[in-house]
Amino acid sequence: MGGAATSEVSPLQAEVAVVGAGPAGIVIALELARAGHRVLLLESGGDSYDPEVQRLGDCVGGDPLHVAMALASRRQVGGASNIWGGRCVPFDPVDFDPREIVGDARWPVAYEEIVPYFQRACDWCVCGEAVFDARLVAGLAQRSLIPGFTDSEVRASSLERWSLPTNFGRVYRSALRRTPGLSLMTGLTCTEVVCDPTEQRVRHLRARTLAGEEFAISASRYVLACGGLETTRLLFASDRHHPGGIGNHSGHLGRHYMAHVECRVARVRFATPAKATIYGHERDAEGVYVRRRLTFSREFLIDRRLPNVAFWLVNPAIADPAHGSGVLSFVYLMLVSPVGRSFVAEGIRQAHIGSSEGVSIRAHLRNLARNLGPTVRFALEFGYKRFVKRGRKVPGFFIASAANTYPLLYHAEHLPHRESLVQPTTDRDALGMPRLRTHLRFSEEDVQSVLRAHEHLDDYLQRHGLGQLEYLHDDPEAAVRDQLFGGYHQAGTTRMSARPQDGVVDENLAVHGFDDLFVASGSTLVTSGQANTTFMIVAFALRLADRLRQQLLASKHA
Repeated sequence: MGGAATSEVSPLQAEVAVVGAGPAGIVIALELARAGHRVLLLESGGDSYDPEVQRLGDCVGGDPLHVAMALASRRQVGGASNIWGGRCVPFDPVDFDPREIVGDARWPVAYEEIVPYFQRACDWCVCGEAVFDARLVAGLAQRSLIPGFTDSEVRASSLERWSLPTNFGRVYRSALRRTPGLSLMTGLTCTEVVCDPTEQRVRHLRARTLAGEEFAISASRYVLACGGLETTRLLFASDRHHPGGIGNHSGHLGRHYMAHVECRVARVRFATPAKATIYGHERDAEGVYVRRRLTFSREFLIDRRLPNVAFWLVNPAIADPAHGSGVLSFVYLMLVSPVGRSFVAEGIRQAHIGSSEGVSIRAHLRNLARNLGPTVRFALEFGYKRFVKRGRKVPGFFIASAANTYPLLYHAEHLPHRESLVQPTTDRDALGMPRLRTHLRFSEEDVQSVLRAHEHLDDYLQRHGLGQLEYLHDDPEAAVRDQLFGGYHQAGTTRMSARPQDGVVDENLAVHGFDDLFVASGSTLVTSGQANTTFMIVAFALRLADRLRQQLLASKHA
């Protein structure tokens, strides 16, 4: 049943109630409904963006290191996949290792337990075969990032895969409406998980519409899949019989908040033939777009006490006309124009254009005039591949460097830190729920790891005669500190743990002490890895769906 909730469907009942129609919620709901179970999927928003609904998720306090929630999340069918670029990257074995650098963070799940879900996650994300090593992909294995590069402690074969991009709300809209046993309720926000006062069991969920209607949702299993911070907020708000919120039994709820450490502090100058550098996207045999990245081996990361790190080649900053490129100036002018918001998600747009203070539009126009022919050809070709062509769209563009010199984007795990956290406040949203205040914190180890990782990469390139790094700033350390920022990838605030005293949910994503309340969100991740979170969220959602299917089947035969 779709559309806005009405009093005619209250009370609401199902075998499984799933809160949040983002990638995790959609995957779990469809997996269970297709297995013959009655599922109710609740979504705060609707099929399209509603600014009034979106404002329900605003945080307070003005955290200078945290992105505005409206740029990082979406209260809409499809969730954050509405603003997702489509990059699919799994976690690595090292992310699950007990490492000194991550302190007391310990995964209760082994890497080998989650790998079997990678192909199914690829199928849901529509990103092809679950192979993330260029050496194992036909058509890619014969070439390396640059000639003469051999994988050892530094690797150039790690791949990211790109979805269509898959907007889960759009791609699975028909299935959500037509799958027997699945009811999608939009415009309905869960405001409290109501528990039995004497037992660790859920009695029902309370939900409200913006018009003030209230509903009680009853099920035998409940899954909170409303995003990293929203899931955490709902647990905080459910404090009727659990002081401090459900799952806060050991004081971990809202803590260990992780994003990613991302910055540009150097460029790489390769000593190999420029025309042989693989600087952009490639396509595998299925036509899926992939891209190579520079990483370190598992053994090297542990031995050198480094976080998990990835580097990849990027374009020069488009806002600075000193790049001299007509193409880059054209893209910049398009993004700052009134129609700029139509081309990319707002968060991505803002990251590319910066503040635009002091930028010379005249200098950008001069770049265009000097390179008019190539720029027009680029605009027509890229515009077709990105916006017109049927099927897979090209994820982005990259400009070849005649000097074989490319800026490097550093993307690494944000080390878990107890004082990096979110907290409920006395401020309330339109439905009466407490708003969150974020305190995103980066440690000194996060900063120094950036510098050491660059030093190791530079040393490797120079020792093998492949090139060298050139720093973009006189003071690289200060540049790192200036660029620390996050919140697009929300991990850690409902940490998974083997023991209740160490986290919020167990290895099966059940809130410790409950057998009917589960969390399907990036917030359960124990470490943040070098990978974006969407792919792993889907993989763990599939694992949870299998677990719930087994439980429901067993209860029917009990």
